[in-house]
Amino acid sequence: MPDADDSRVKAYRKQAREGTLPPVLLWWVSGLDCHLILDGHARLAAAIAESVEPPLLQLHRTVPGEDLTARIDQAVGLYEDELERSAELRAVHGPTVPDGAATAGPQLVRALHRLNTAEQRTWAWPLPGGEDQWRRIAREVTAGHDWPRA
Repeated sequence: MPDADDSRVKAYRKQAREGTLPPVLLWWVSGLDCHLILDGHARLAAAIAESVEPPLLQLHRTVPGEDLTARIDQAVGLYEDELERSAELRAVHGPTVPDGAATAGPQLVRALHRLNTAEQRTWAWPLPGGEDQWRRIAREVTAGHDWPRA
């Protein structure tokens, strides 16, 4: 994070005070159970310096396209099965039995909504070469930089 006196932060502080600060871009990583800042470190620092809540834009993984059609078909199939079951009960017990749409309809709507909006687990693959390779890459990337040490 840049310091409050960083030139980029100073430029954003006025926008933070005025409420016109562009959003900080976040990525939800399920394996870490947290957000990572993809873009907007200086904007976040400006918001913190001005004691205002920054606008946020969260990205997260949704149902993959190849799975979406199958999951929609499954949800619609459950809806149709419930309508059929209710019709059979109505045929036996009369019109006092609900037709099924009152309960199955909202369930279908919720299921379809979740398919389009629910967060899915993010993916990760092990780095070939493991920890030793990761440390080598980290050394190469940070060579020549005076990074603070924890």
